[in-house]
Amino acid sequence: MNTGTAGAASGRNGGAAVRLEAVDKVYSTEKIETVALSHVNLEIASGEFVAVMGPSGSGKSTLLNVLGLLDAPTTGRIVLDGETVTDLGDRRLAALRNREIGFIFQSFHLIADLDALDNVQIPLLYRPLSSRERRERAETALGRLGLTARMHHYPTQLSGGQQQRVAIARAIVGGPRLLLADEPTGNLDSKMGEDVMRILEEYNRDAGVTVVMVTHDQRLAERTGRIVRLFDGRQVH
Repeated sequence: MNTGTAGAASGRNGGAAVRLEAVDKVYSTEKIETVALSHVNLEIASGEFVAVMGPSGSGKSTLLNVLGLLDAPTTGRIVLDGETVTDLGDRRLAALRNREIGFIFQSFHLIADLDALDNVQIPLLYRPLSSRERRERAETALGRLGLTARMHHYPTQLSGGQQQRVAIARAIVGGPRLLLADEPTGNLDSKMGEDVMRILEEYNRDAGVTVVMVTHDQRLAERTGRIVRLFDGRQVH
């Protein structure tokens, strides 16, 4: 395993999936200015599996939000699949997120009054697909994660591990090329966490999808191809 920051070797598919160039992110109020990211230069190659580590408040989630085009940098440039996206409008950014990027969160973020099948279909509502196509794709995604028998269960009827697998199905249903996972095992016991990690590893290996995972678990981080470390918003070696 290689541990480092910028300048990774090309992944199995060649080229950079996403690149941050001299990115700063500053949150300002009338009384205080908080530097969340400071001069971050990071290249993640297509097909890589990268772990992001650092203490609480080091900028890990902010980095993931910037990589996922959820948050714009204060200064610097974001390049996604060779296209500079920093100055794109909200509609174009939303379309890119929907088509290219999948998100997995620590707290699942499932809608309580929708069953698993409907939760997984949500990203597809913004694509020109028929209801039948959306349903078929959602069924396929749930089937890949061993949830065929649970697709009509509601979140409260599922274990934590099952809820996280539904969340992963929702993240991959649109066929993203970049998968961002923010502490995906943080709310799970060790066995369920192992199941989720194995799913991410298989998806990265078999589908060639780039995965960036924020984690506090050194053991899980060491199973990825590279570890990026942050401290006070800066990359550290």
